[in-house]
Amino acid sequence: MDDQALLYDPLFETPPDTVIRDTPGRGFWGKAVVKKTAFVLAMVLFVGAAIVMSFSSLSKDRFSYKEADGGWELDEFIAAKTDAVLHVGPVFNEDDSTRPGERTVSVRTFAVCGNEYTWIILVDKDVLEIPNTAFYSCTSLLAVLVDPENPNYYSDNGVLYRTENGKPAEVMLCPAKNDLYRAMLAQGETPPADDAAAAAFAEKAKVLDEKSRNWIDEQKKDEPEEGLFGLTAAEAAARQEAFSYDILPGVTRVGEMAFAECGTLKNITIPDTVTAIDTMAFFKCGNLRSIRIPDGVETIGSDAFSYCAKAPYIFIPASVKEIGHHAFWDCGGVSEIYMACSEENAPVLGQDWLPKYRKLFLHDIPVVYNAERRDG
Repeated sequence: MDDQALLYDPLFETPPDTVIRDTPGRGFWGKAVVKKTAFVLAMVLFVGAAIVMSFSSLSKDRFSYKEADGGWELDEFIAAKTDAVLHVGPVFNEDDSTRPGERTVSVRTFAVCGNEYTWIILVDKDVLEIPNTAFYSCTSLLAVLVDPENPNYYSDNGVLYRTENGKPAEVMLCPAKNDLYRAMLAQGETPPADDAAAAAFAEKAKVLDEKSRNWIDEQKKDEPEEGLFGLTAAEAAARQEAFSYDILPGVTRVGEMAFAECGTLKNITIPDTVTAIDTMAFFKCGNLRSIRIPDGVETIGSDAFSYCAKAPYIFIPASVKEIGHHAFWDCGGVSEIYMACSEENAPVLGQDWLPKYRKLFLHDIPVVYNAERRDG
């Protein structure tokens, strides 16, 4: 084989001509020197734009605010490695000084998204508007702690709730490492009440988190090896217990992305008062071993339980009227889905709502209608 043939697509009879030459008939713009100059200028502009954009990104303010009714909205927070604690309430300058008399009253959607450095978020009483996705994908977050005087929000062991008439009504966010926070409380640590205490708590959490890494990896397996892997027996017991969480009684909604990517969540108790499980509520809870959808739930949102691959049993009560697309996608631990309703009275079903099983091709897992709940 001709060595040159390896350098181009064999569909070509001859290698493509890569030399810039004059193009006859195109006048000035067809001159090779003009085309070469235009190419060089385009490359210079492209590289220059890339440098400017990179510099702009690197020099962006950590705190960005917009005016809002009654105060300021936290528009964006870009954490540095030293930002283990974010205090939402004061309005900060870049030197970490605060603006006297000015307060944050709301947080923008995804304002603190993809943050890997912040471990604790403190929310003041004046912060009256927080969307469900304000703190999404903060991979080190232990807890969102709300001032007890805040009229709209409440925290239960670091889990964020929206309130109505002074009572928790919607679970909004269980932070990715909330189990670690609750395990530390069980070991006698005091919930932090201010920035300094929160920073000290975060430092202790980092130590325990690193110490637990190998043990946690084992607990995610179907048949974990026995042993403490460097933990004390008390630490392991506290962490194991914290893999389960009970949503507060009286709550009526599991909010959008509320437990998304809680990778250590093993058991969840959803109270019978819940009527809605929103979009991506339990998305990628890959260690979740039990899903009990209570009687009374009417809607199950899109991707609500997708990628909960270890749940062995799913029963959908007759109260459910709508199931969103991909709601149980890749829940490969089940062999059948059980529904209390008849096939004729099935809820509105979104595209690919069922799990799939893999043989030669993807196939829907069978649905058993007119089933009775067997998990009590």
